[in-house]
Amino acid sequence: MSNAILCPSCRKLISKDETECPHCGHRIAVGRTAQPLIQVFANPESTIQIFTGFTVLMYIGSLLLDTKSALSMSQGILGFGSPSIQSLYVLGLTGGAAWGCGHLWTLLTATFLHGSLLHIFFNLSWLRSIGLINAHIFGPARFINIYMITGMGGFLASNLWSNTPTIGASCALFGLMGVLIAFGRRRGGELGKNLNRQAWSWAIVGLCIGFAIPQVNNAGHIGGLISGYALAYILPAHEHKRESIVEWIIALSLIAFTLAGFLLSFWRMQGVFSLGIPTC
Repeated sequence: MSNAILCPSCRKLISKDETECPHCGHRIAVGRTAQPLIQVFANPESTIQIFTGFTVLMYIGSLLLDTKSALSMSQGILGFGSPSIQSLYVLGLTGGAAWGCGHLWTLLTATFLHGSLLHIFFNLSWLRSIGLINAHIFGPARFINIYMITGMGGFLASNLWSNTPTIGASCALFGLMGVLIAFGRRRGGELGKNLNRQAWSWAIVGLCIGFAIPQVNNAGHIGGLISGYALAYILPAHEHKRESIVEWIIALSLIAFTLAGFLLSFWRMQGVFSLGIPTC
């Protein structure tokens, strides 16, 4: 059906000539220019797959920027497959010199960078489970907004707390937990109670593990959790509510800013390889 598109709200097939969805009544004329991009994130599963794939791609890129360091066994078997700090600075690590240089965009880019095989494996495993729950409840656009905004909230808390160089999806993952905790409380009923209880158990286990392991960004985790809890109060209190074109514009804008941030970091931080230290 070449003349069909997905409604950005209810995601049912409609004619591309429609100005209002016949299924849900959503006006789509204002979103026509964004429709091709919205199609890419047409459903929760594809959105999670795209975020997962892009995270893996950035991890591979961080290894290729400094393969000698990445393949080194100088730090033991656990150090194998760990990008160098220089590679991570070039790609958009936040905190440290990047934050000192005023690279605010790294609050977005750092979510998609990881420091080891175990780091990315565990985070993507959590993304696959918790992310899908959020995307199914709220929709793909709201999932993107939750993931990106709470990631920023976690890294902002971390940078203000210690300004230690940091990366990883875990700030955003705790944000997803925070949203589910508040959503479950607001929704009520058996589903709401179960979601609230399950999300609290994930958060408590995650925080306990974080405090038990050295060099874990606990400030970022707490910041992400609080950001998610607060953000949930401007989200619908019930599942499957239609997503507005404004929410889609915010989601696509956050993705665009993130991609631009990677380019900015690559441009501004390349000197780290020749100088050995990041400079502004």
